[in-house]
Amino acid sequence: MYIRTISLEHLRNHEQSSLECSPLLNIITGLNGSGKTTILEAISICGLSKTFLPSADSDLIKKGFDSYTVAVQAISDLGVPYRVGVHYKEGSRKLIHSSLGDRMNPKDILGEIPLIVLSPDFKEITFGAPDDRRRFMDALLSQARKIYVEDAITVKKIIKQRNALLYQAKIQGVSVDKGLFDVLTDQLIEYGARIGAARASFIEEFTPHFLKAYQTMCGTKETVSIEYFPDTQKEKKLISFRDFEASYTIAAKQLEIDEYRRATTLFGPQKDDIHIMIHGGRARETASQGQHKSLLISIKWAEFTYLQEVRNETPILLFDDIFSELDAERTHRVLEQVLESGAQTFITTTEGEKLIESVKGDYKLFTLPLSS
Repeated sequence: MYIRTISLEHLRNHEQSSLECSPLLNIITGLNGSGKTTILEAISICGLSKTFLPSADSDLIKKGFDSYTVAVQAISDLGVPYRVGVHYKEGSRKLIHSSLGDRMNPKDILGEIPLIVLSPDFKEITFGAPDDRRRFMDALLSQARKIYVEDAITVKKIIKQRNALLYQAKIQGVSVDKGLFDVLTDQLIEYGARIGAARASFIEEFTPHFLKAYQTMCGTKETVSIEYFPDTQKEKKLISFRDFEASYTIAAKQLEIDEYRRATTLFGPQKDDIHIMIHGGRARETASQGQHKSLLISIKWAEFTYLQEVRNETPILLFDDIFSELDAERTHRVLEQVLESGAQTFITTTEGEKLIESVKGDYKLFTLPLSS
């Protein structure tokens, strides 16, 4: 898939901007604060229903206005046109319309424009907290499998209700409503097991993509691996729905008293982690800065090949100021792989003129601020 046009209105510092894009490489350059990343955020909103940065929708609105609007027109690999527009007014729900229909929910457009985003902020995947790695899994699976989105939303609601019940009982000094609590526990076991099994299956499918990407991108013989590690996993590796269901059932019984005391849910997929290993040690603890960068780039390239295979559609690559973080060799390897893939790519940089010296093939250079 590739994007033909992008339009932004009242998004961050953009009053009104539009771009006609190259189907291959698009380099967006300008000074810091000129709005380069905002263009990638607009694409993210149209593909993922939200920005890839940790910002609330209200924070995206240009000062002095009360709403923003973004839209893209795209073409699928099979030549089918696709359009999507998102309008957000402060205090209201997003209004989303696309080729698939009007007044759509955010989950309805996930995966329709498959996106791979790489930003310096994403380095937390390799050395951050477990929540950062769960977020990576959930974001990719949400684009790959529609049913995963539904299950993830359901689990989040169940945990919220369960925690509220536990908290209310503790604050009021009364016993938990056991009937309702047991119902919520059974639901968490069922839907949590679905999430766990989907993640375990994903990591099994993702691993060959990751290993190949690391070898291609880094050209080294370092031993790396990636493994899903459920919090309730003991000796036996958890793989199937039944594995997770049994594990969560045992955990629910063992942890119930502690849950009453601490007023929070202590089991489920929200407690799990991914172990990214290099030379037998956990990357977050043993990897060098260079290895962290190599691992992150490899994970993102594996995301690309995995999503392309699952969706049967070429993802669009969004690279937000990553080349300032890479040395010349890694920059060359990434650019070479990107150009060989034929994927549409958007790169933001403060050194656009310097970057195009390494580019062979068609590209468009956008210098901000854009001329009207």
